[in-house]
Amino acid sequence: MSKLLGICAALAFALSIALSSGADAKVGAKCGGFAGLKCGKNEFCEKPTGTCFFADGEGTCVRVPVVCPFAKKGAAIVSPVCGCNNKTYGNDCLRQHAKVSKAHDGKCW
Repeated sequence: MSKLLGICAALAFALSIALSSGADAKVGAKCGGFAGLKCGKNEFCEKPTGTCFFADGEGTCVRVPVVCPFAKKGAAIVSPVCGCNNKTYGNDCLRQHAKVSKAHDGKCW
């Protein structure tokens, strides 16, 4: 029994070292969740729409847009979305630029 506990402890230790190695997930890879994998530079971990407040919820690494498109000079494309931070963004690109997952389409309640 003590050998089994020793083996389990060794495996847990090895797993914790592997997960804390600093390797970042790439665009399209799973992130967050129990393992706590982080996305690379200029990316963020986007959870599925509507799953903002699930502890240890997994997401997908997506690239943060550098520039969001505009319809006319000074006018953002208007298609409001609500972020998981309960802030309404003028469009989905602006939400992603803020590195916030989407709660739902439309304005926040």
